[in-house]
Amino acid sequence: MNLGENIKKSFLYPLCDYNKFAMLGVLTVFSFLSSICSSFGADNPWVVIVATLIGGIISMYLTGYSVSVIKCGIDVKEEIPDFKVGRDILNFFKYLVIGLVYTIIPLIIIFITVFGTGILEIWTNIAPYIQYGNADIPPALLSSFMFAVFITFSVTVIVLVIQIIFTNLGIARMLANNSITDGLDLFEVFNDIGKIGWFKTVGWFIVICVLDMIFFIISVGIMLIPYVGVIISAFFMLTFTRLFNSYSVGLLYSDAYKINKNQENIKDNVLEDTSKAEKTDVLEEYEKIIEGKKEDTIDSMYGEKDE
Repeated sequence: MNLGENIKKSFLYPLCDYNKFAMLGVLTVFSFLSSICSSFGADNPWVVIVATLIGGIISMYLTGYSVSVIKCGIDVKEEIPDFKVGRDILNFFKYLVIGLVYTIIPLIIIFITVFGTGILEIWTNIAPYIQYGNADIPPALLSSFMFAVFITFSVTVIVLVIQIIFTNLGIARMLANNSITDGLDLFEVFNDIGKIGWFKTVGWFIVICVLDMIFFIISVGIMLIPYVGVIISAFFMLTFTRLFNSYSVGLLYSDAYKINKNQENIKDNVLEDTSKAEKTDVLEEYEKIIEGKKEDTIDSMYGEKDE
């Protein structure tokens, strides 16, 4: 599936079932319950705590539900999944595990970069100039700081992009194989990206980021509407964005999934043919042994008669 078809299908997907979209929209609104309370001026501490708790629980569920949507994309099903609390809560914890594991290496790389560039030490030397209002920062010191910032920022962005791609496709691989271990297999995820195509995968990521930025700007504009802005934005834009992104991830991985299935089918056919060939060889050998025994018996019988 090419990138254009992926985006087109993902745009149409949220609108394939208005009832489920509306139900998901209501849940999304409740996930922003604390923000809604704030917009209506509800500043009672207990109200804020309860609203935050409810919103957090529903957000967890919605994250798990998004994982179920990815599975629909892998199977190229043009239907929004049913709401199953047990399945989606379990999906949330699977998502959490994979997300945490795939975050470890990027964090290590970022920490190494921060200490390697010496940005913290350079900032410690620059801070007194800023603190006391002295703008005469030595050019060499300022140049070193800007270079360290550039290197640190560049490495961080690259690492985070890779981490996001691997996390999403790791989740997709987990769903495709129904195994969290497969989802955590970094090398197999790397191979899956190769099957999809690195240029296609990176291109997909860039397009999704651009579209999400547009969705975000529209959402912020809607939120500026007094009182009901947050509700409208959550119900329509954030619900649409969730379905769009999740389904698009599934469609992207569906290419690798098809290749893996074809390879498995070829392997099974080869094994089946080999098994049949081995069985045929055994039967032929058995027939030769039986035939030999028959000949020996006949020779023996005639030999006795001759005597």
